[in-house]
Amino acid sequence: MSESPVGRGRLESLAEALARAPGIADQGSRDALVVEVRTALRRPFDPARSPDVRIDLVNIVDASARASGGLRTLARILRQRHPGSASARFSEYAVDVVGPAHLSPPDREALRAAIATLPIELLFEAATGLPGARELDSVSVWLDRAAAIRQMERLALPEDGVPQVVSFANRLAARVDDDTAERLRGWISTVAGGLGVDPATLATVRTAAAPAEPPPGAAPAVEAPDLIWSGVPIRNRNFTGREELLDRLAVALRSDEPAAVLPQALHGLGGVGKTQLVTEYVYQNVDKYDVVWWIAAEETSAVLTSLNELAGRLHLPVSDNRQKTAGLVFAELARTDLAWLLVYDNAVAPEELRGLLPPQRGHVVITTRDRRWETVGKPIEVDVFKRDESVRLLRNRARDGNLRIEPGEAEELAEKLGDLPLALEQAAAWCLATAMPIREYIDLLDEHVEDLMNEGKPSEYPRTVVAFVSFALERLRTSPDDNDKAAAQLLGLFAFLGGEPVQQSLLRKGRNADLPDPLRRKLGQSIAIDQIVGKLSDLGLAKVDPSRRVQVHRLVQLVIRDAYPEAERAEIQRQVQDLLATANPGDPDEVSEHDLQRELGAHLKPADMINAGDVDARGVVLDHARYLWIAGDYEGSRKLAVRAASAWTGDTSDPRFGPDGEMTLLARAQVANALRTLGRSREASAETRDIYDRFQNSPLLGPRNPLTLVTGNQIGADLRIAGRYRDAYDFDLRSVDLHRSIFRPGNTYTLRAEANLAVDHRMLGQFASALELDESIAHTWEDAGGGDDERKLSAYMNMARDYYGMGSYQAGLGLITRWRTRLQQLVGPDHPRVLLAGRTYAITLRKAGHLVEAADVMRENHQRVHLKFGPVHEFSVAATMSYANVLREAGELDEALARIEDAVRIYREYFDADGPHPLTLVAQVNEAIIRRARGEFEVAHDLGRRNHRGLVDVLGENHPYTICAGTSLASDLALAGDPAAALDLSRQMYELSQDAYGSGDHPYVLMRAANLSYDLAAMGFDEEATPYYERSVEGLRRALGVDHPEFEAVLAKRRMEGDIEPPPT
Repeated sequence: MSESPVGRGRLESLAEALARAPGIADQGSRDALVVEVRTALRRPFDPARSPDVRIDLVNIVDASARASGGLRTLARILRQRHPGSASARFSEYAVDVVGPAHLSPPDREALRAAIATLPIELLFEAATGLPGARELDSVSVWLDRAAAIRQMERLALPEDGVPQVVSFANRLAARVDDDTAERLRGWISTVAGGLGVDPATLATVRTAAAPAEPPPGAAPAVEAPDLIWSGVPIRNRNFTGREELLDRLAVALRSDEPAAVLPQALHGLGGVGKTQLVTEYVYQNVDKYDVVWWIAAEETSAVLTSLNELAGRLHLPVSDNRQKTAGLVFAELARTDLAWLLVYDNAVAPEELRGLLPPQRGHVVITTRDRRWETVGKPIEVDVFKRDESVRLLRNRARDGNLRIEPGEAEELAEKLGDLPLALEQAAAWCLATAMPIREYIDLLDEHVEDLMNEGKPSEYPRTVVAFVSFALERLRTSPDDNDKAAAQLLGLFAFLGGEPVQQSLLRKGRNADLPDPLRRKLGQSIAIDQIVGKLSDLGLAKVDPSRRVQVHRLVQLVIRDAYPEAERAEIQRQVQDLLATANPGDPDEVSEHDLQRELGAHLKPADMINAGDVDARGVVLDHARYLWIAGDYEGSRKLAVRAASAWTGDTSDPRFGPDGEMTLLARAQVANALRTLGRSREASAETRDIYDRFQNSPLLGPRNPLTLVTGNQIGADLRIAGRYRDAYDFDLRSVDLHRSIFRPGNTYTLRAEANLAVDHRMLGQFASALELDESIAHTWEDAGGGDDERKLSAYMNMARDYYGMGSYQAGLGLITRWRTRLQQLVGPDHPRVLLAGRTYAITLRKAGHLVEAADVMRENHQRVHLKFGPVHEFSVAATMSYANVLREAGELDEALARIEDAVRIYREYFDADGPHPLTLVAQVNEAIIRRARGEFEVAHDLGRRNHRGLVDVLGENHPYTICAGTSLASDLALAGDPAAALDLSRQMYELSQDAYGSGDHPYVLMRAANLSYDLAAMGFDEEATPYYERSVEGLRRALGVDHPEFEAVLAKRRMEGDIEPPPT
């Protein structure tokens, strides 16, 4: 198969999204889908079929991408035949992939080839007069035929529904020789079905004048790069006027210096058409950009999500830390040659988007109602229409249906509506949908505005919009039709949802909520929902996009809220809260539910879920804070949890709230989680300890309550991060006993507690005990069945780490090699467990003698860990230390020293607040080894003395880290010319090593035997030295192999080092 028009990566992603559609795994369903797409396209459509579902879907998507309109057609039929959120998501992705272009790359190339040798003036004349095609009104444009075709594709769809590129080809066919005309007409017939054009209408398409004499041949075409495009609203066919504002925006963007971004902040009252203006600008200028990215900017979490999606389209590494990935996007935009435009729509206060705007180059447009943006960029004030624009809009809309409007009526209606674009659009939509004469609408408007004024209604919003919403709601609520009543009820709910488009699947998920009839009955019926939403759209009260997402204008939302009395408003908000609570998937750790969790996030603030009267509704907030943490928006998670905890601390209406209530404490626990991940471990530790103490002391909860036990797991983690390994072990040992008593052995929570205890064993150097626990955990998950559970695979990764600590490098390498890739496939390349497994893989490769591969793996792991967690997180500093170790063995001593100095500096600055942290001393042990390799013997010796003494104090003399430090110091003594002191220390370290590792076969024990033999020989005790040396050689031959660098070193009688790779905490 040739390369897919959408690229292999996007092809696989589209197929994967298609695979999630309900029922699509059935062969018969796929057969029917292919037949329907073929019928709709009216062209050959024969994807290679396969019994393998994945391959079959890839082929279906690829064949669709090769046909103009094919992906849109596939998405439309999929939504009709397999409704649901998965189909809607596929549709969204397909629309993003296609962008604004009408033609598929093969069809575009076919047209380019057909016109390649035609005279430029002939092409120019055929395009002359196409509506909105001002950019094509130049002969020079046609020097690049491929670019000109793309430009035509992006023109607005005219009233006849025929894309202008098709009209162009039809015009051209009337002006060329018979063979070329036949080729063009054949091309039109091929693409017409996918572009939604009835062949019968082609005969009536406008034709141009007779052709002129052909000029000389044109320059060869150059294919334009694929447009990176996402989120741009559908172009408004009825967009009217605004020429001056469009020109001002274009000039303002062009005038900026290339290295500086001055956002064009378009501000104005609601309903004046800010978003519509920028949408039209995008479509008119899309040919000038390689990247057009539209961002819903009302919530910072949505901004981060959008920027992370852009990172994927720019082929950048996407980290679970979304803030870090956004930074990569901005760095790439600053250096790329691509022309780009970012639109931040409906932006909130400037401080909310601090750090989320690109700092250099390119174009940025911001739409907002917040005047504080005037100080950030060049403001462009968007006002109501000029009167002639209002009249033009009303006349254009009148032509959409059987609506008569006299010039005087258009002027009068525009006057009544204050030339507000939203109100004008609503009026036209209402009159078209209800067949109401314009005069009757004007009279009705007068009546309701007079009522409003008599009632003393507030005037923060345009009275005409308030009047329209008022009588529209009244008509729907008093209608005898159940669908109308349900539409009024649904509109009330939308007033308390977010302003971004809402998936209809969210409404269906909430169908069992406590809602009024008939809406409650209708939400369970897909067809009924479509009819209700369609009614709101027809009446100008909502917009519905091709993915069936519903959006109510923010101004309309505000007006609807104010239209209800306070008591009724509170009841509707309660209904929305119950709808969202019912739709909540519940377990934010479940990856398959993340799309719905992301959808819910936009509605938490408008629905005031934090202050909901129902505990389940408030639980949505906790679940979403957890989801944000899992999704990598750590700061967003922290902020949401802080707001919840602050609100609930002062709530004494329910014992589950207040300062000691379980919901308040759970919110604070999520704050602690976020702080810990952000590298603020001391704050996290203090927060967690206070939460745990409150759980323990609560008369409603107490020390044996499950919530108390689960929170206690974080106490052990904080103690380990602080370097208090023995305290962590003691705490977790008691915790495991309680878990086994309360949850019973084998329970998920018990297994987590046991895994924490295994970590404690590793931190204390008790690797055999850790392995025993980790094996038991792995066997439990194996017995549970269910295939490759990530928890089972994580237990395997921990076992590999245990094998490393026991010196069984080949056993650890075999285990991690077998399962690491599968774990990555399950949870993604930047999941913390995958990143920790990557470090284990790299250090095990190094100890197994695969130095080149170890360096490559560790280099990538170091980058990924820093990208996800930032430079001061415990995982990042450990990765830096491991990277320094492998660089040293690779002979890159300068780079190794720079890296280890970074690690030492961060450990000292962030971990030594209560005295020397064990890991600071560990990093300095590794630093001493590097300095010794560089010949800096005195510096190494001084470090060695301090490291050994410090580790004896904090961990004890028999801890493996302390023994490594003593071994390092013995080497310093030998190099300093003190063989007697070196011998005494070497003998002591050898004996301690045998006790610590429980076996004389551990490579570190054998290496210390070699060092002991050298020190014995230096003192003249050759006879005693020989058995130690022979034992070392034979043991390392068995443990490592004859080609291992360490074995070669002992054969050469070089002094053996013992670097340290601390396990993850």
